[in-house]
Amino acid sequence: MPDLSQVRAISFDLDYTLWDLEGVIERAEQRLYDFLSESYPRITERYSPETLYRRRLDLAARQPQLRHNVTAWRKAALAELAEECGYEQSLVEQGFKVFIDARHEVTPYPETKPVLSALHGRYRLGVITNGNADVGRLGLGGYFDFALSAVDIGSAKPDHLIFEAACRRAGVAPDELLHIGDEPATDVFGAAQFGVHAVWLNRDGRAWPGELETVPHIEVASLQALGELLSPEAFRDG
Repeated sequence: MPDLSQVRAISFDLDYTLWDLEGVIERAEQRLYDFLSESYPRITERYSPETLYRRRLDLAARQPQLRHNVTAWRKAALAELAEECGYEQSLVEQGFKVFIDARHEVTPYPETKPVLSALHGRYRLGVITNGNADVGRLGLGGYFDFALSAVDIGSAKPDHLIFEAACRRAGVAPDELLHIGDEPATDVFGAAQFGVHAVWLNRDGRAWPGELETVPHIEVASLQALGELLSPEAFRDG
């Protein structure tokens, strides 16, 4: 077990770390498709949900800079549809609002708030995400001292730039930051490569991906286990 006594800040991934995302994106996609079908029917008369998905992938291939900005990517896809099907560009913001509202219909894991509450004040807490979820919309914003997304930095995990930015925001050196997330490649490998303490939240007992270089990291099965590791006194009686 590495020495964590120097850790002064903790950064968290969001999806599948603080909340379960299972089915959420699919429901949000369907909500958007239903909205388009009702309000902008020429689009859904021409394209199925699967075809719209393939169009977004094609757009990302044509404009790779959008890969680090999922909001801009989705809006650009809607803008193309509006132009192609003869609708006003006001469709873009309307459609994106439908999607992003549904995308935030998530429920934090039962352990999330107790662990954040126990660690808040003992450490500087932050968020590092490649997505466009907002912890403030879910009643979690008060636990965090900073929140960074790939959109803010123009770079996504596992690139070192986003971890470097987190260290600046937290006011710590890399070896004073601990990052926890569920993805071996983006969260664990990315953090460890930059010298950050990496924690793999492996709720399902998955094996480390064979194609990915093994890096020093801690593996836990729950956020509770992380809390007990960092602040055992806060969990001793509960």
